[in-house]
Amino acid sequence: MVMTWIAGIAVGAFVILVAGILIALRTALRRLGQVQAEAEAMRQDLHKLSQELGGLIQPAEETIRAAHRQLQAASKLFEAAGQVGGAIAHTTSAAERITSVLSESAEQHAKRYSTKRQVGEALEWAELGMAAWQLWQTSRKAGTTAEDEHDSVFESET
Repeated sequence: MVMTWIAGIAVGAFVILVAGILIALRTALRRLGQVQAEAEAMRQDLHKLSQELGGLIQPAEETIRAAHRQLQAASKLFEAAGQVGGAIAHTTSAAERITSVLSESAEQHAKRYSTKRQVGEALEWAELGMAAWQLWQTSRKAGTTAEDEHDSVFESET
């Protein structure tokens, strides 16, 4: 009889153990199903995000290209401004030379005034005027050439 009780207790323990394992397996399967559902939801969210990011990449590329074109245009503008600065410096240099020549000629004419006759003086002033006119023509031609280069740079941009 003791053997029967021991066998009954062993069978009862085995049944409880199997029932516990089955309950644990069932619970694990439910949790695994939940994890799979959450993984599927995350996959769908990632798919949506990748589509949205794909839609943002093309406008970002276009924006970068537009910024690059604008930087190139600004570079050409700065280059043209540098050329204009060079033309202004050249014109200023020519004006300084004209002023220097005129000043020297005027000083020479003032010194010679007392010793020369009025006809000679008139000829010297005419010579001074001619030299000033030639310098002015030279600087004007140089300025016109610089302006033509400047205009061609702006025309090529438009």
